[in-house]
Amino acid sequence: MDQVISSERALQVHLAARLLDLFWEAGVNRRVFVEPAMRLKSGQRVHPDLLICNTRAIIGVVELKYQPKQVPKYAKDFATFEALAAHGTNIEIDSKRYRGPDPGRGRYALDTSPLYVWAGVYRGPIRTVPDQWPSFCARNQLMVLHAATQEDDEPEVVDANEARTKVL
Repeated sequence: MDQVISSERALQVHLAARLLDLFWEAGVNRRVFVEPAMRLKSGQRVHPDLLICNTRAIIGVVELKYQPKQVPKYAKDFATFEALAAHGTNIEIDSKRYRGPDPGRGRYALDTSPLYVWAGVYRGPIRTVPDQWPSFCARNQLMVLHAATQEDDEPEVVDANEARTKVL
């Protein structure tokens, strides 16, 4: 099914919905928070785009960038990853605005080896993101995905295996 993503928010919603479908199909219990307000032990507040939790811990942190006509800006995204890695115990997820049952509010700890994902849709060409490998995680803990847009052409996509394609 063809879909047009017109904003970072729309990208968040589509990705969260697809992840929830995959988790349901696989029979795994996961909770996906979209733009959760999080207070770290240090008092710092961070708002990752998506947060994936199992019943005990934060197992995935996703930062999305949707800037199809611009060079990607990602320093804040990696600062969020770094803050979570540095202060990953006793993280409070604030869902005060939610009024339904089981809001998921509470305290979580970062898993011992969480997956950090940065996925960007931005003006091509493909860029090296981040400039240097971050010190807060091992190589198997960071996944960087690219969709570099070009005028009047399909985006160039680089997947987790660093394979390049024009087919989504």
